[in-house]
Amino acid sequence: MLLMDGLLNFSRSYLPDKRGGQMDAPLVLTSRIDPNEVDKEAHNIDVLFQYPLPFYEATLTYTHPKDIVKIMDTVSGRLGTPAQYEGMGFTHDTTDIAAGPRNSAYKTLGTMIEKMDAQLALARRIKAVDPQDVAERVIESHFLPDLIGNLRSFSKQKVRCTKCNAKYRRPPLRGTCPKCGGNIVLTVHEGSVKKYLETSLRIADEYNVRHYTKQRLELLELEMKSLFESDKVKQKGLADFM
Repeated sequence: MLLMDGLLNFSRSYLPDKRGGQMDAPLVLTSRIDPNEVDKEAHNIDVLFQYPLPFYEATLTYTHPKDIVKIMDTVSGRLGTPAQYEGMGFTHDTTDIAAGPRNSAYKTLGTMIEKMDAQLALARRIKAVDPQDVAERVIESHFLPDLIGNLRSFSKQKVRCTKCNAKYRRPPLRGTCPKCGGNIVLTVHEGSVKKYLETSLRIADEYNVRHYTKQRLELLELEMKSLFESDKVKQKGLADFM
């Protein structure tokens, strides 16, 4: 039945033409699973029925996982042998392999800021986790690329007519739509560019991340101020010049 579904309900015309459109598409059907062809992440799964004592002793010294692979039984060590298909152990029994939370906190929490604050709050409670490292990884892996990408999108954006919805690569010199005379508006707005900046600066200061990361955020803040704030219309008091 599964094979027929792949043959009957599939067509290349269904695939998106954008990047990643073919990522999960069943372009190849195979009748035999070869563990060597599975994603490398699956090879790191341990298949022990119980962990040895040296494993727990290594956790006390924060030993790198690569240094204790030799005392662990993982899928990668079974490749090319009959054991790659059978005899895989587990440490805890369960009556239902699908047991667990029906709804994760990722869905119950609303905004990305709430999810991030919950993640950092959990990191502070777990002794084995370094909250500063978690905060820095969140900034480096998520917020900084988002801020930089949105800033680039703002500088390369098109403009749109509010009346006929025509889009132009550059704002027309006349200031209105050449087709219908409608108003021209931006397609990328200031709020979407700066949405994570304040939060990133707060986390960087609260968790005392590296100076390099802080300086990258400060440089982005300066770039955004120079882009969105005008010195001509900014009101200043006498104290600003003293």
